[in-house]
Order: sequence, then structure tokens, then C-alpha cells
Amino acid sequence: MLLAEPAVAVRGVFRRFGYRWVLRDITMDVAPGEAVLLVGGNGAGKTTLLRVVSGLLRPSKGEVSLGGTVGMVAHHTMMYDALTAHENLTFFARLHGLKIRARIGELLERMGLAHVADERIGTYSRGMLQRLAIARALMPEPRVLLLDEPLTGLDDAASRTVIDVLNALEEQGVAMLIATHQLVELVGTAARVGYMVNGKLAALEQCGGDAGQVVGRYRELVAGG
Repeated sequence: MLLAEPAVAVRGVFRRFGYRWVLRDITMDVAPGEAVLLVGGNGAGKTTLLRVVSGLLRPSKGEVSLGGTVGMVAHHTMMYDALTAHENLTFFARLHGLKIRARIGELLERMGLAHVADERIGTYSRGMLQRLAIARALMPEPRVLLLDEPLTGLDDAASRTVIDVLNALEEQGVAMLIATHQLVELVGTAARVGYMVNGKLAALEQCGGDAGQVVGRYRELVAGG
């Protein structure tokens, strides 16, 4: 039986900013339909790793290969406040040559934003902007989805909507790499957890679905240096 090729393959990746090494010798795979959580303190390298995998940053050493189209939800949504939700997604589609305007209404409905689709997003809450950013990332029907703190600003109901979407994407074979501090909400979504400590992937292990165990394991790895 042949194993599926990884959707994300990271091999010996280093990234430096000036004289500071932010990523050091990262090697990992993410399989199609697998979600991997990246956990670690501020400055551990989670966001930088996502940006390198996405292609927004080039590695100083090493290489990344991807098994399909990539969608990314960054920590900052980077959309146009003077435009409506529908206009923001239309602009994104045109910018990237996507002929999928019919998906815009579907995605806004899926993310619970259809009723405010024609309102300028400068009036949106942080949680609404986050859901719009997720809708934008899903427009090209990515096979790899990278998410940096995807539940930022969301209330319980909106978080449940996003988690349901992520679970459905897993079932459709989408690979996901998720940087988060919100373990209680997302730990049930993940197959594995990657523990980032001082720019290194200290461990990549199966996720038991228990946030407390993940926190305990992270503390153990930090204490071990």
C-alpha cells in the first residue's frame, strides 16, 4: 500500500533576521487531511514558520515543498476597511485571477457573514474580520491551509462555526498547520502537536485531545532546554 505524499514537507529549515536565528533546523511533514497544532510562547517561531511555509518568507537554509494550493489566515487580516465584505473578496479573486465569484456568497454564508456582506468592514468587530479572513483564505479551494491564531476575537458561537469548518476541511483532505494559544478550543481538531521552543521544533507528537496534557508537555520541553 502506497502512502500519500505529504501535503507539506519542511526539510532542515533555518530563518535568520539579522544575526538572530528565529528558526533552527525545522523538519516536519503534514499529511493530506491532517491538522497539526503549533504551540509555543511568544517569539518561539510559530508565525515565522507559517510565513516560510506559505512562501511569504524565504528560508535562510533548507527547503519547503507543498502538495497544492495554499490558503493563509495571518494574525493581521490585511483587508480594506472602506470596502464591503463582498467587495473585499471580489477584489481578492480578481487580484489572483480566480474565476469563482459564485463561491463568495457561499463562503460568506458558511462563515455567518451573509447578513452583513454589503456593509463596509470598517464597522466589523475583530471576530467578524477574522471570519472574513478565513473566507478569503478558502476562496482558491486550498489543499494546504495555514492559520495563525484563527480564533482571535471570536465568541463561543463563532468559534464553533470556525471549528466545524476546519473539521469539514480535514475530511475533504485539506492539510492544516495551526499556530495557536487557544488549546482548549482547538486541541480536538488536531492529529498532532508541534512544540516550538526557541526557534526549534522540540517535539512533534500525537495529540490526545487533552489541552492540559499539551500544556504539561510543553512545560516539560521548556524546562529541558
